[in-house]
Amino acid sequence: MGLIAPLFLLASLAIALPIWLHRLQTQSSDRKPFSSAMLLETTEQQVHVQKKLKYLLLLALRIALLLLVAFAFAKPFIERPPTAIATSGVGTHLIVLDASVSMGRSGVFEQARAEAQRAIDDAPTGAILQVIAADGALRLVRPPSNDKATQRAALASLEPGAERLDFGQLMTEIERYAQTLPAPVSLHLISDFQASGMPAQFADVIPAGIARLIPHAVGTGEPVNWGVVFIRQTAEGLDVAVQNQGLPDRTTDVEVRVNGQLVGMQTASGQGQYLLSFGGIVYEEGDNRIQVTLGTDDDLAADNVWHAVVRNEPPSPVPLLSANPEGLPVTYLSAALGAATDARFNVQPFAISEFDPRVLTRYRWVIVDDLGAVDPPLAEQLANFVAGGGSLLGFAGERTLGLESLPVSGVAIAPASVTGGSGFRSIGQLDVQHPVLSATEGWHRVNVSRTVPVEGTDEATLMMRLDNGEPLMFEQALGDGRLLITLSAIDNQWNDLPVHPVFVGFALEAAEYLSGRTARSTVYTTGDMLPLSRAGTTAGQVVDPDGETVLSLADTAREQMIRLEKPGIYEVYTPEGETLVAANIDPRESELGRISQTVLDRWQDATYSNDETVADESGSIIPEPIELWPWVLLLLAVFAIAESALGNVHIAMRTRQTA
Repeated sequence: MGLIAPLFLLASLAIALPIWLHRLQTQSSDRKPFSSAMLLETTEQQVHVQKKLKYLLLLALRIALLLLVAFAFAKPFIERPPTAIATSGVGTHLIVLDASVSMGRSGVFEQARAEAQRAIDDAPTGAILQVIAADGALRLVRPPSNDKATQRAALASLEPGAERLDFGQLMTEIERYAQTLPAPVSLHLISDFQASGMPAQFADVIPAGIARLIPHAVGTGEPVNWGVVFIRQTAEGLDVAVQNQGLPDRTTDVEVRVNGQLVGMQTASGQGQYLLSFGGIVYEEGDNRIQVTLGTDDDLAADNVWHAVVRNEPPSPVPLLSANPEGLPVTYLSAALGAATDARFNVQPFAISEFDPRVLTRYRWVIVDDLGAVDPPLAEQLANFVAGGGSLLGFAGERTLGLESLPVSGVAIAPASVTGGSGFRSIGQLDVQHPVLSATEGWHRVNVSRTVPVEGTDEATLMMRLDNGEPLMFEQALGDGRLLITLSAIDNQWNDLPVHPVFVGFALEAAEYLSGRTARSTVYTTGDMLPLSRAGTTAGQVVDPDGETVLSLADTAREQMIRLEKPGIYEVYTPEGETLVAANIDPRESELGRISQTVLDRWQDATYSNDETVADESGSIIPEPIELWPWVLLLLAVFAIAESALGNVHIAMRTRQTA
């Protein structure tokens, strides 16, 4: 038997209190009845005060109560003897090597291999062993076996990768994998234990099913490292943020190359983060390859190169079909789309009566300021355009009145011609998860007086409703394309949307969404998945930074996500042409600071305490000790009830004697 907190036993000294209280009763000599004391001579007689313990059983109960309280707080336990494992082996030893970017520092991964070999050699005879590399995912280098030579040979093939290791994600995957292995499972984690790899919640690194965690820390000393934090395109050129963690006297040369040509170089010196601006950069039309290189002698060379893609596209032409190209809707829409800082869109107004639908193939999307002005032949051409992968932004105005259905969309118009004819309605419900509405604010200030009521929109996605429940905006799929329709005019008579700042944001977000420009980002982190589908089309080919084909034409039909395992520029070929995307090492891997030893000890202790048993070095199971304090509390409750009952009995007896 043992005590977890033996100092609480000092509280047992409190038993002196009930002993002292039980001796307080004072007794004088016996008194005899006498007829009269008037004729007796007054004398002085010494009275002897007698003090003795009273109610011995009650006293014993009270002493026992105090002793049990002190004993319970001391948390007694009983150790159980180790027992041999009943299975054929002595459990499983997982040797997990951190293969993230930060482990690429000079000599660190060699230390990790040596620690892994030592863990294999020290494993009990007959134990199941497995070497695992961990960065963005687990890589099972060899199948589990009890052959130490096979597992040692697996170490030679391991090298640090280009991805980040998140300890929370690692422990989740280890927990899932450990369920398939013979118990108990011991985890040897060999890592530099970056602080940036810890999750926000400490509980996320405590895996169930792991008997014990044995950390092996490698890469000692104070690291010195320069790294690129981000690249940002500006109106003058590029901003490059770099950061130095280490000695303040280290410097680095920052070189910027555009399409392989050196366009600027600056020097940063000291400790902390620096923002360097490079101006006067001339881009070629299309996608431009940006490479930032740090010329410095630091501990981690893998993060000294950063890649980016800058798109220099001419404004995308957008046909705006209107019955009156000089009207207010054309003015509002042209001004809103022209507000983009990089002039991404060029609105081209066309009179509907003069528009040639054969030119629709030149555009990605089209705007119609009043769907009611579209005649049936043009409506059919627009529907074919959308079904083939195009998009349409439409509004319902005066010319929609009297129609049975919305042109192009085919959604039925309700029998009532117009709703909300008197007074104003505000916006009631918004689908803030929709890409067009997620980044816009201020809809609650918009007032709507008239809308076109529709019915049969079950297959559409309602994006916005008025406060009376009437639909105001919806998205409808049509073939491989999409329609985005607002059931109110854009002339500042049916609503005041065009005069609110939210209209500009809405127009730009709708343009980005319908044109497909936001379907694929140009900057990723190594380990991310590159989506290859966009608006129903598929990618044709993907070439990695080393020129190797990652996805061929034959693979396109079955695989729509590609893992970006290497830093650099990827070439993605689609039916629309060539697109470049950049993959970079996660900037958090450049932060080489380690978690404290206190946190590491807490992690190890918490992993030990989450399992009922742990194996010692000889392969025997050491069961968790049996804690006795719950039983002590139960006994304490019994004694408390007995003490209360006996105390009431004595109080009743004294009351009768007094009476």
